[in-house]
Amino acid sequence: MYRHILLRPVTSLRSFQIISRNFLSEAFSCREAWQSRLSTPTLAKLNQETLYYDLEQRFQQKQKISAIDIDIYANKLEDDSHIEEVADLMHKFRLTEEASNVLDSTQHAIVRNYVEHSHYSELIEILNNRIGYGIFLDDYTANLSLDRLITTNEFKWAARFATLLALQEDFENPITRTLATYACYRYVKGGQIEPFDDLIPAPVEEPEEGQKKKKKEEIKVRVKFLRNPFFDDHFDLTDSKALLGKTLYVLGLNSEGIVANNCHLLGSILHGKFEQSLKFIEANKGKEISQEIVTSAKGYLEQVEQKDSVEYTKLVEAFDNMQSTMKISNDNFEKILLDAINKAVSENESKQINQQKQIYSDWCTLRQQRLDDELTRLQRAKRIQDLEKIARDMEQDEQKLWFFENEDKIDLQIDSKKVFHPKRWFGKKKKPRTVDEGYVPPEVRQRQGLN
Repeated sequence: MYRHILLRPVTSLRSFQIISRNFLSEAFSCREAWQSRLSTPTLAKLNQETLYYDLEQRFQQKQKISAIDIDIYANKLEDDSHIEEVADLMHKFRLTEEASNVLDSTQHAIVRNYVEHSHYSELIEILNNRIGYGIFLDDYTANLSLDRLITTNEFKWAARFATLLALQEDFENPITRTLATYACYRYVKGGQIEPFDDLIPAPVEEPEEGQKKKKKEEIKVRVKFLRNPFFDDHFDLTDSKALLGKTLYVLGLNSEGIVANNCHLLGSILHGKFEQSLKFIEANKGKEISQEIVTSAKGYLEQVEQKDSVEYTKLVEAFDNMQSTMKISNDNFEKILLDAINKAVSENESKQINQQKQIYSDWCTLRQQRLDDELTRLQRAKRIQDLEKIARDMEQDEQKLWFFENEDKIDLQIDSKKVFHPKRWFGKKKKPRTVDEGYVPPEVRQRQGLN
């Protein structure tokens, strides 16, 4: 059944490309199972506005928000009117001691709400700030996001999602792996990689003519030692081309056959790992690789700025001799990837749908259980406070009843609590006397004179 027909103006039949349908079926959205959470007693009668202001006030006063409250608020979202509020609360929640108790349903609800309302750039910022928000894609939300982006021809966003999954190093799900591979391939296919918007450095504002440059405030901090600069070549990657290359290489490690070979070769070249590319070509002599990928890899090699290295020269020679060292295939690589996606979907879709429906049901049960536990804890704390208040009131009543019998004892207690401060002189300070070592008292002089 065709659900999305997207036409674009083209200049020739060869450049006419169309995604005619979703790869995943309508049943994959599990919409009924997802909407069933709103009918649970926990969320049915909840006022979302009231809960937000209550959580905001609680954080301002006590610097504390419970994980179950954040989960309830995130799962109550039905539209994009509270997109910014839920992100703000999640960021504040990460600053509390309860951050380690976050529920999987909270992350899932936030990601799904952002994707369904096409807030891709905001979601990328949240996912890329792992310390600030602590939100990650799971298999289901990754498949849902990639399928939606690919079928709407948003290949740039789809490739960015794939790079985030590569940083998690989690491509065990066949549907996720094939969709991510197709997204990256379509984005690098043109020969020119446009940098991802969130990785473009902010422009430096230069003063206009006639204006003096403002001096930047320097804040000096004393440190015990300085760390040596370190680049992990993973989370520290900010170059879009290198990041896509690393993603394709990781996808190749999790794939097989010609798909793995193509991803290995193109990924290592985009990443700038020429020595790694040479080792791959030497270790895989006689294996199959696509002519399209070879041509694309040569094009990216020509874009390299520093061409004087030994590895670069050897790699160019290896590409010139590739016709004799590897089996070049003229099959359409895009069709190979599409066939791999359809195969992965047909083999795994129904299983994942059933698993996700069960997960939604388990989350509703867990949410109610956590809420009951939280209410029990609050009631216990309230009872303890009430008992402590009763004990204080009884102690005060006892002091009133037995005041005259314990008057001396009470007076001693009052005296013991008094704080006595030493007297201070607030007048004019006298100058200290100077001692003259040659001074002779008058009495001594008179005696010496009499004698």
